[in-house]
Amino acid sequence: MADTRKRKPKPGPTGKNQPGRGGDGRGRQADKGKLAKGAAARRLQEKQRRRRTLLWTGVAVVSLVALVALIVFMGREHPPAANKAVTPAALQAGRQAAGSQGVKTYPSAGRNHIGADQQPSNWNSTPPTSGDNEQDMRALVHNMEHGYVVIVYKGIPQDQVDQLREFVDQRDGSKLVLAPWSGLESNGVALAAWQNLETLQRVNMDVVQAFVNDYMVPNGAKSVAPEPTAA
Repeated sequence: MADTRKRKPKPGPTGKNQPGRGGDGRGRQADKGKLAKGAAARRLQEKQRRRRTLLWTGVAVVSLVALVALIVFMGREHPPAANKAVTPAALQAGRQAAGSQGVKTYPSAGRNHIGADQQPSNWNSTPPTSGDNEQDMRALVHNMEHGYVVIVYKGIPQDQVDQLREFVDQRDGSKLVLAPWSGLESNGVALAAWQNLETLQRVNMDVVQAFVNDYMVPNGAKSVAPEPTAA
């Protein structure tokens, strides 16, 4: 017998699976949106990282500049002392006070460089102002050859030694040497430059200053040092 019951129609697709509703499209769009937001966040983080890097680089550069400026400032805070001029009257009075007969000029005794085991035989003043040179006093003669003024002393009071030390220390880096030397003929001070010598019974800073002004390279107009540009 034939089935005469009326069949119910099958329900059509619904929800996300229903054609034409755009279910898969919305999913893909959502995924794309998440990817775009992630890329934007990464770009923002990278931009912030670059800003931090530039900021710290700037801080480091400013700190370095400040440090260099501080070093330069501190170096200028205590510059070498200037060599003041000495008037003829002050020099004359200073020489009288120091027991000086003035500068004596000696003929050149040569300027051969000798070995450390050799002794010079051609020095013509005490201390020498030219001649063979190498070690100890020979080294000081070598300094004079290059335009130095050498100050040596023997048997003077400590306060006078301190005056000389302060004068030389204030001119650190100049062609100026101070040293005790037992070879002096008598107690006192000797101011020596190439071929020029002044001996003092006691320290007078006007006399010392005037000698330095005249004979210390580069400004000593009376210097006859044969190698003034050598160190």
